[in-house]
Amino acid sequence: MIRSYGLLLTIVVLAGESLGAQTGSGVITNNAKVWGQRTSDGRYALVYVNKEEIWVSRIPVPVRDTVNGPVDDNFDSLKAGGEITDWNIYSPKWAPVEVVGRPGGGKSLAVRDKDPYDYALAVRVFPQVKAATLRFEVLPKSGGAEPFEVEVLDWYGNRPVRIVFSTDGWIRAMNGSTQAQAARYSAGKWSVLEIDLDAGKGTYALRIDGSLAVSNGAFAEAVRSIERISFRTGPYRNEPPRQLDRYDRRLKDLPGADEPVAESVHHVDSLAVRTR
Repeated sequence: MIRSYGLLLTIVVLAGESLGAQTGSGVITNNAKVWGQRTSDGRYALVYVNKEEIWVSRIPVPVRDTVNGPVDDNFDSLKAGGEITDWNIYSPKWAPVEVVGRPGGGKSLAVRDKDPYDYALAVRVFPQVKAATLRFEVLPKSGGAEPFEVEVLDWYGNRPVRIVFSTDGWIRAMNGSTQAQAARYSAGKWSVLEIDLDAGKGTYALRIDGSLAVSNGAFAEAVRSIERISFRTGPYRNEPPRQLDRYDRRLKDLPGADEPVAESVHHVDSLAVRTR
């Protein structure tokens, strides 16, 4: 599966027809770098990559953008440091996402970040539904400089449910347009979170370690359905926009970009999605 989460990489998968036939129909490149290749499943892919940045991507075939069947993930069967199957991973050098030994036994997904401007991101897609219950575990091992954010999203990337492990030791959750304290958390201790969502009603409930933390909470954004959950080491961003003038002399290099910040480390495990 694949989603595009930034402006650096766009991948278009073409089925059946030859690459030449598709490109001849009018692919707009705007003088950017474009790579075309036939994939092992008999389809074709066009890759657009920003020419100022270099990223390495691994995309399993056959390429799929939806998930069928139940989701019940732990990482015990995966190789530490190896491929993370069925997840979409954004893993910069200073913000890696990897399978590691779980504190106390087994394995878990470690999401780290010491980058002053970037973040680590792990996303799991599940069947698109109007209502579901999501259960997962989070171990905040080191707070670091940025919050750890958990969000439930729809097909378009709208974020109706937003939960934040803040750097001050509070788990906070959005209730409509308001962020409220839900529960305290402790570094080095697993927290079990369970979210009941209903897109038809636009509401959700949140339980933390079995206790009701949010009851009848309002979605932060109206959506018709839900289909993925994300774990991210830093605030959501949607910049730079297309309207940004890249030749603006006021644009400067970001200060301190070459210096790491205090590292945050969070573990994620035992994600189960029950649709209804």
